Amino acid sequence: MTEAPLAEKSYSISLRYQIKRACPRLHPRTNDILADMYRADELYGTESEKPVTINKLARVTIKQGAMMNKLMRSYSIKRSLEVGLGYGFSTVWMLDALRPRRNALHVAIDPYQKSFFKGIGLTQVERLESGARFEWIDDFSIHALSGLIGQGEKFDFIFIDGNHRFDDVIVDFYLSDQILRTDGLIALDDIRMSAVRTAANFIVANRSYQLIPQPADNMLVLQKTRDDDRDWRHFNGFEVEWPPNIAGLLPPESRAAPNGIARFKNAFRNIF
Repeated sequence: MTEAPLAEKSYSISLRYQIKRACPRLHPRTNDILADMYRADELYGTESEKPVTINKLARVTIKQGAMMNKLMRSYSIKRSLEVGLGYGFSTVWMLDALRPRRNALHVAIDPYQKSFFKGIGLTQVERLESGARFEWIDDFSIHALSGLIGQGEKFDFIFIDGNHRFDDVIVDFYLSDQILRTDGLIALDDIRMSAVRTAANFIVANRSYQLIPQPADNMLVLQKTRDDDRDWRHFNGFEVEWPPNIAGLLPPESRAAPNGIARFKNAFRNIF
């Protein structure tokens, strides 16, 4: 076996240290697997005999993953769910947080896991051997979440990282809310995107959720304070963040800068 170059070894050690520093309670095996994943340009999957090139933009950052892990531990999460398994980065972080919990469950919804992602996420879960029960639902989130509602399932933590169009985010949130326990957490990925941020503005303005301060810039965490008890006529206006190519064409009075969630995030920056 050819020995790895010194530079590659140093980078691997540096990654392990970075991950460990971001999340000190991480299991050593998880740290090793995450370091392998974050340094890799290619990963093996269940549907390919050869490693598959990955898109490094389609993964949570170490800061995001560490924050989810810490939140799940601090809130004693036992049942978690994510919309979007992908390459399995967020899944590994979340499964590690469930290690100390007896009879813990993590559910991942992803209809493209074996087609587009070639089973890479499933392979990482198998490598981890976290001890928590893992279920993959091979279906679109609108059907999978509706099925879980019909089964009366409840979860403590839900990570929404599926399709990032405004209406898809709203539908994923609406259905996820119905299987989320009171005081449970919902995390929205890619909050920098105008569509996701606008969806978050609607949630904060109209639903019984409060923001949880945390330092990961591209993720928003919300805690459910009570079940939906609004009157059928209820509606609060919310701010729309226009993408740059459209915002420049709008009159000044139509531009929300910064908008609702941006103001919250800016206020939180001084906490950390």
